[in-house]
Amino acid sequence: MVSVTADQIRKRLSLTVADITDDDVLVFRGEAAAFLSEEIGKTLDAENCTEAEANAIRNLAAIYCYCKVSGGSAVGLDFSVGDLRVSPNAGKQLEFLKEQVERFIARQKRLGISLLEGP
Repeated sequence: MVSVTADQIRKRLSLTVADITDDDVLVFRGEAAAFLSEEIGKTLDAENCTEAEANAIRNLAAIYCYCKVSGGSAVGLDFSVGDLRVSPNAGKQLEFLKEQVERFIARQKRLGISLLEGP
């Protein structure tokens, strides 16, 4: 089992402590874990989770962090950066992270359904 750290989240989009504090990152980590928990019907603990769960939490929390530092907003998987111009590379990275989170949710939902159905 692994733990999701503030540094791991910031690293996803090359953010630094000067960009966003540990306290803010950890709040977003909690929000990401809570959102994902609701989506997959399983409580996720960012301090003690599988690597797949940790990756999904890191990715979603990184999107939230980017939105905060860029003046945008995020709720669940929806995010906007308003009128700010996002560099093509940052935009592609954000979209990649979002796609990774969406695939994690879809896999977990499929796995949950197959476990409930049984043999």
